[in-house]
Amino acid sequence: MAYYNKTNNVKKTVQILSFLFFVFYANTGVSQQDTAFVSQFADTTSDTIVLPITTDTIDIQAYNDSVLRKKQIDSVRNIKYALLDSVAEIRTRLIDSIIDYGKKFIGLKYKYGGITPAGFDCSGFIFHIHRHFNLPLPRVPNATSLMGEVVHIDSLEPGDLVYIKTRAAYDNTIGHVMMVTEKTEDSFYIIHSASHAGLIIERFHDAPYYVSRYLFANRLPDKFYTREWNDSLMKLYRYQNANIYNEYIKPSIPAEQPEGTVKLQYTVKSGDAISLIASWYGVKTAEIMAWNGIGSYNLNINQNLIIYVKEPLYTTYSNVNNLTFDEKQRLAGVDTSITTSKEEKLDSDWEYYTVKAGDNPYAIALKYPEISSDDIMKKYCSMGGVSGNTRYYQLVISLLRHTPGLVAIY
Repeated sequence: MAYYNKTNNVKKTVQILSFLFFVFYANTGVSQQDTAFVSQFADTTSDTIVLPITTDTIDIQAYNDSVLRKKQIDSVRNIKYALLDSVAEIRTRLIDSIIDYGKKFIGLKYKYGGITPAGFDCSGFIFHIHRHFNLPLPRVPNATSLMGEVVHIDSLEPGDLVYIKTRAAYDNTIGHVMMVTEKTEDSFYIIHSASHAGLIIERFHDAPYYVSRYLFANRLPDKFYTREWNDSLMKLYRYQNANIYNEYIKPSIPAEQPEGTVKLQYTVKSGDAISLIASWYGVKTAEIMAWNGIGSYNLNINQNLIIYVKEPLYTTYSNVNNLTFDEKQRLAGVDTSITTSKEEKLDSDWEYYTVKAGDNPYAIALKYPEISSDDIMKKYCSMGGVSGNTRYYQLVISLLRHTPGLVAIY
């Protein structure tokens, strides 16, 4: 290492550095900002400067290291902003792809518990279209509703999830989930698997039922789309969204046994529905839900339900759990015999359709170009629709051949 006097040699030093820098610049393309670095390097207030010197050549390794360090800092800064842009781009592109993939299933029939293209229920569809892109969305809306942040209904964007209240009138339990596909000035469009129409896209505010039962909407976090989601983040969001859990998810406290009643138990069978079970015991659907602390119409096979009947009716209903379906229907006053006499008397100008197991308004409408599923729903919603347990009802849809859009039921 050699020392030399600044006052006598600084000019020579700058010239050497300038020449070396010119060579470095010509080969690496260093910016003008780096040129200023040379001036700062040579501009020192001390009387002497210390430079590493070999026999004939100045070692500029320290200088190169400094320049490289500066360029690395700039690169990190640029990468930081680039990552922010790429996350937004990843999110947008994934959501667009998810929506486009979901649209492929438009018209598919609703299937309770379905999570495959053979048929979806509401949450099964949302689950499937996200899992198709390897995104770890939970199966049930009670879990997805705790992810991310709640979004005001006027600020929704494509990809946001919308939650609808269950049909039960006494609580705010989540009963349905759908995804936003498009935001308009005065509303938004949703894609979902609906029990009454199958897989559809519709304008939210054109569906009064959903508008009246709207609960809230949430937006999944960026880390979900960048596949960084993990159990720790889920716990964090569950804690942050404790208010959602308490208001919309926390199980209801079962109602107490009414006075003058006897407790019975019913085990759910394949094809059962709460409305049917209620009719078999002569009670209300809401009462069964309250007695069992459930906020959804969804039932599981082999699920045990508590039923309370008045003491004088114990003998009548004590054996319901062991009856066949037809026997339970007859107990409820339903005629299970199949006759064709009524159909034979109907006007020959009409065409008739008998609802079959698995039918829904959309599937039926496909058979008749003159009408839409909306036409069917408008006419039959007051009768409970043709969804759900359709195999238990002998519904005959009458379509007037020469007057499109007019439908009737006999």
